[in-house]
Amino acid sequence: MRLGIDFGTTRTVVAAVQDGRHPVAAFDEGGEFREHVPGIAVLRRNELLVGWAAARALADGTAEHSIRSVKRVIGHLAPDAAVPGLPGISALELVTEFLAGLRTQLIEHGNLEIRDDEPLEAMVAVPANSASRQRWMTLEAFRRAGFEPIGMLNEPTAAAVDFAQRHLELGKKSPKRYVVVYDLGGGTFDTSAVSLEGRRFDLIASEGLARVGGDDFDELILEAAGVAPTAATLERAREAKESLRPTSRKLLLDLGVAGEEPIAIDVAALYARAQPLIDRTLAQVDLLFDRLRERGIDPEDARELGGIYLVGGGAGFPAVGRALRARFAKKLQLAPQPFAATAVGLAIAADPDAHVIIKEAITRHFGVWREGDSGTDKIFDPLIGKNTDVPITVRRRYRPTHTIGHLRFLECGALDAAGQPIQDLVPWVDVYFPYDPALADRAELASLPSTRRPDLMANEIAETYTYASDGTISVRIENVSRGYARTFALGALR
Repeated sequence: MRLGIDFGTTRTVVAAVQDGRHPVAAFDEGGEFREHVPGIAVLRRNELLVGWAAARALADGTAEHSIRSVKRVIGHLAPDAAVPGLPGISALELVTEFLAGLRTQLIEHGNLEIRDDEPLEAMVAVPANSASRQRWMTLEAFRRAGFEPIGMLNEPTAAAVDFAQRHLELGKKSPKRYVVVYDLGGGTFDTSAVSLEGRRFDLIASEGLARVGGDDFDELILEAAGVAPTAATLERAREAKESLRPTSRKLLLDLGVAGEEPIAIDVAALYARAQPLIDRTLAQVDLLFDRLRERGIDPEDARELGGIYLVGGGAGFPAVGRALRARFAKKLQLAPQPFAATAVGLAIAADPDAHVIIKEAITRHFGVWREGDSGTDKIFDPLIGKNTDVPITVRRRYRPTHTIGHLRFLECGALDAAGQPIQDLVPWVDVYFPYDPALADRAELASLPSTRRPDLMANEIAETYTYASDGTISVRIENVSRGYARTFALGALR
């Protein structure tokens, strides 16, 4: 069976490929069918529980350690890094266990007819602004959990496929050239412009924020109520938030404590607290529009713009819709299923009969800090630019002036006017390479001093970077003059 799986911050949603249809899977939870699995994990008596089992333990107070948003917590962690709040659990272990639990839920408690031994092929997604290590970790965890990943898309691109299926009839000629996706999830914000020409979905440009989402609105609710944020109270805040309607004047926060009345919060004051976060997302949309103008596309031309497609868990917060309607008016289109749009788009992309062609691009800058000529200053070399098509190979050649090359790799969301990295900086592992041929056989170099040796300029060094389709990057560094080389896998951060 082929599936589209949106591994989300608050909710993980699954859509299936079934005879030209793409239904959302439902899970039997205590006699009620739910169209998602919550992103909760807890430790109870040294047992790791995830999804609905974790939600029950959180609700009944038996959880000893807990985190509420698996995806957001691991978003900035290396695969082998310890997860804050879950002693003894690494980031990769947590995601793998969560996805293994999802697979069990699909087979044992889902409404899709799946045999125990049936291969589950999955088209998966990550936030467009996610770091390469998150992309690698997501794919690796899906594999370890028993799924067979057949592809990875950026979440806004998958949502664009859902938009086209619903509004433009795939395969029909349409004057609409592209759609702008406004994707406010539980933990991240992405906005992307995606081509709609024919059956092709090419990522034109993308901007985003790595840590802005619906979870932040939940924290604002607790702040307004004077309640400390814990996994349990944040879940209560989310439930209260999702009960809001555009006409609501009060939000009632029920903490589930016997004998205590719900806390009443003025909605207008809450929306005022949330507005700076919403403004940050709108600033990213403005930046995206600037990128479109640089490419000769006028975002004010309604004939070519299919619409501003509002998706993601955070999209249901009334203050978001209100701000976007004020800004975009009739251009704004809310997804019929904001929580499920990405999963459905993934399922369509996984459906061979849909004949969808998708072309992604790199959504973050990647580069390296190098030693300057003085030996004390550092120079940033931007190797691969944002919005570059993948896969790609980049080469560098130079002559060294030091005994050891110390390369400090970095990803970032943007570069300033001087080409320096800014916004959501993610450092990668450092790499050491022996420029001095006398050190060619030395395995460990980090503890050795790198000294200036002008005579080493007689050696030519070649670096070859390969950015693969799954988001991993490798580099082969070679001393061309003396004939030795080393290869480093950068994307896994191991």
